[in-house]
Amino acid sequence: MDDMNVHTNPQDFLPLAPRLSRRERAAVYVALGEASTRAGRAVGVDGSTIRRWRQRPEFRADVGRIRLRLLDGAGSSLADGAGR
Repeated sequence: MDDMNVHTNPQDFLPLAPRLSRRERAAVYVALGEASTRAGRAVGVDGSTIRRWRQRPEFRADVGRIRLRLLDGAGSSLADGAGR
């Protein structure tokens, strides 16, 4: 079984939206399960900043929306593969 179009690398998403803020880019990394330190390094802030953002309801909401989009995309890919 191949992985079809399932993305696990944040870099797969970030070129699609070059105008995202650091916080929005960090939400992509967090949604994909990256540690705060690694997400912070990737977007140019300290890991403690990511940990602080994780406490904010709006950041958690962004992460939740991104995860839903990822799941929806994965579900669509699975459904497309099942129809073959």
